[in-house]
Amino acid sequence: MGFFKKVFFSYSFVILMLFILGVGAAIATFIENDYDSQTAKVLVYHALWYEVVMVFLAVSLIGLVYKRKMWRRLGAFVFHVGFVVVLIGAGVTRYFGYEGVLHVREGMSEYKVISEESYLQINTENQSYEHLLALGKIGNNNFKFEDKIEGKNFIVEFKEYQYFKITNVDKLTLKVTYNGQVKEIEVRGGHGSIEPPSSLYYDGLEVQVSWGSKLINLPFKIKLEDFQIDRYPGSMSPSSYASEVTLIDEKENINVKHRIFMNHPLSYKGFKFFQSSYDRDELGTILSVNNDPGKWPTYLGYFLLSLGFVLNFFTKGSRFSRLKSFLHKSNLSLMIVVLMSFSTCLKADALAYIEKYKVNSLEHSKAFGKLLVQDYNGRIKPMSTESIDVMHKMSGKDSLLGLKPEQIMLGILADPLVWEDVKLIKIKNKKIKKLIGIRQSEKYISFSDIFKENGEYKLKNEVDEANAKAPAKRGTFDKDLIKLDERLNIFYMASKGFFTKFIPKPNDEKNTWYSPQDASAEIWLEQNIRETLYTYIKALKVGIKNNDWAEANKALKALKNNQLKYSSDILPTKSQLDVEILFNKLKIFQKLISFYFILGFIILVIAIISIFFEKNYRYLNKIFFYLLLFGFLFHSAGILMRWYISNHAPWSDTYESLIYIGWSTLLAGLIVFRKSLLALSASALLGGVIMLVAHLNFISPQITTLVPVLKSYWLSIHVSVITASYGFLGLGALLAFIALVLMIFRNQKNEIRLDIQIRQISAITEISLIIGLSLLTVGNFIGGVWANESWGRYWGWDPKETWSFISIVVYTMVLHLRFIPKLNTIYVFSVASVISFASIIMTYFGVNFYLSGLHSYASGDKVPVPNFVYYMILIVLIIASLAYRGRAVKVIK
Repeated sequence: MGFFKKVFFSYSFVILMLFILGVGAAIATFIENDYDSQTAKVLVYHALWYEVVMVFLAVSLIGLVYKRKMWRRLGAFVFHVGFVVVLIGAGVTRYFGYEGVLHVREGMSEYKVISEESYLQINTENQSYEHLLALGKIGNNNFKFEDKIEGKNFIVEFKEYQYFKITNVDKLTLKVTYNGQVKEIEVRGGHGSIEPPSSLYYDGLEVQVSWGSKLINLPFKIKLEDFQIDRYPGSMSPSSYASEVTLIDEKENINVKHRIFMNHPLSYKGFKFFQSSYDRDELGTILSVNNDPGKWPTYLGYFLLSLGFVLNFFTKGSRFSRLKSFLHKSNLSLMIVVLMSFSTCLKADALAYIEKYKVNSLEHSKAFGKLLVQDYNGRIKPMSTESIDVMHKMSGKDSLLGLKPEQIMLGILADPLVWEDVKLIKIKNKKIKKLIGIRQSEKYISFSDIFKENGEYKLKNEVDEANAKAPAKRGTFDKDLIKLDERLNIFYMASKGFFTKFIPKPNDEKNTWYSPQDASAEIWLEQNIRETLYTYIKALKVGIKNNDWAEANKALKALKNNQLKYSSDILPTKSQLDVEILFNKLKIFQKLISFYFILGFIILVIAIISIFFEKNYRYLNKIFFYLLLFGFLFHSAGILMRWYISNHAPWSDTYESLIYIGWSTLLAGLIVFRKSLLALSASALLGGVIMLVAHLNFISPQITTLVPVLKSYWLSIHVSVITASYGFLGLGALLAFIALVLMIFRNQKNEIRLDIQIRQISAITEISLIIGLSLLTVGNFIGGVWANESWGRYWGWDPKETWSFISIVVYTMVLHLRFIPKLNTIYVFSVASVISFASIIMTYFGVNFYLSGLHSYASGDKVPVPNFVYYMILIVLIIASLAYRGRAVKVIK
């Protein structure tokens, strides 16, 4: 018994179990990507071995709580108990709950739910049996079921399984033994399908065998009265959709109307109905159905875990309080806040035109920039924003040739043929320049440069060949070709009015807006607006030539009034319009990139000087702090402006969440570690890196509309808390990297001085990881609540949530390494802190671009891994190897 307690009730065993869970889940995400989610569940998530590991982990945690008398430290006790409760709740859901789908057409009633799980069903006239049966596309699928039919053994054994990628209907071959007879039978079916049964006959006895989802009868009916769908203005993208239903329970004499829509389910008798999808003809609804007795135990576990993390910050004797005390004794002030707030060549004639146009069009372009347009997503925004978006895609810059983006869009609208000769389109590949026939020094080309005299596209064959290749097999030449082709198409679309849709169609239910070119061809266009458009285009040319803008200004005002007349209910307010234009002019986030980098580098240099030359620059510390605070406040203003402009919390896409992560990184440095120069420099540099990544070409900074499921307050809290955690975990990784670099330079002469700095950095790193892990865990729980309230499932093993789970496991292991004597060193902790951030990178970027799932942008062919990833891995390995010689730094007790 003593050996059992020593082994199973130990941190080494807990870390081993966590390691197995994390590695298993990671492998499962790739299995799901290459095969399907069902195979991942069969081999890992729902496999017996994985559930046994979870049971072992729960038992071991209970034993550790008792063995170490954790009730003496309230915070640790509550969140460890909470974790066990979550596992219990998950088990109840797994074995006693079920999910399904209810499909109802308008005017019809339905009470049969199609189950999520697959079953092998055996039916005769008088007897029925069913066995839960999920098969994977790889692995061992052998099974054997034995039942009694008319008093005799009926044995079903696996023989062969064939799956088909095109459909979800697979073929299962079974060996059946009954009454001394052995037969083979083929059964069609599989996960999510209901197919006709296959029959066997034994001396007049018919046995039907089927495999797939089963029908579950509800004790009441749901009648669909009306399915409703709203779309974003001028777009086919759904803004929201809802089912007007009647709940009919004849036994209880209930006949009540309900409206089911995203984030607003219907609950009745333990069942919950969520708006999931709809029929293509929009005359039928698909509701997901959930019966989950494990919901409240799981929610209780979530609450206890969250409460435990909060209490841990204030519990006397906790690791957090000891680290805080250590830093105080080291004369490093620390204040803790729990984050719940948280040069271009032109032809001579074109050059003369541009110089004249630059001066003459400036004032009118400002008014033109305030004209509202509708983008391809249906969002109404000022032409100022649309012009920046178009220029960024076409030229890689917001402006060019000394012209503001509004001036360029105005010029293209006024006379697209003239602007076909203006060099606006970015080009960098030397081989492509040679193919086109331009000088290697050229950085931009005109639209006309890409066509021969007969109008033939010079790169047609090369572009077709590049597009035909899988992304992983495309070289630099292919990628640059495709990018150039996209930029050319952007200019073409601009010249055809795709980006200047400012004419609303009167009394249109979809609130569709048209470009001048398209509207002029429509019979609904009122004659006065048709004349105004003609007048405006003509007046633009007069204004450009003679600098007389009276007629153009008058026509532009009439076009703006026309928008108010027909679309006033969907237009942004005047203050929103002014804020968006100001936001475009300030370019807050772009300017912060260089600000953070320069300031972070200067602080780092001063910090290194203070370490090696034992200097203390108190006044400089304050100056750096207030400079970084100024950048942070500027950053905060940008986030608030974007929030006000978009009418939703600004962390709904990759760009916005990166901006928010950068913000939380700066917040961590300023509030939590404000007296440490190294921490301030690390937060500034990391903030700069994050902001730089946010502005890379493959990430769009456009403000877009939200899909229905993202319109939830739970989502706003979930994303804000999780992305804030990334800032703390990233800061921890960077500080740990700095500690490793200092270990490289550690020797007998400076070891006392450097050890003090390394231990302080290590303490700050550990505090940062504790806060980050707490936020990451709580954020995931809130995400579970959001998912459960949105579609009835708080956990579905989607790759994104799985990798979030893996990240929690990884950082839990890192923070508990100190309980294993041989691994309780600052060197091991620092290396682990750096490497563990790879799980966050995988969660944030890897899942988005390399794995398929609900949260993923990946589809079709694989995207190659960027070369800089391999360089980063190599640098970390080299630094970790060189730091090994200076690893003998005393640990923090």
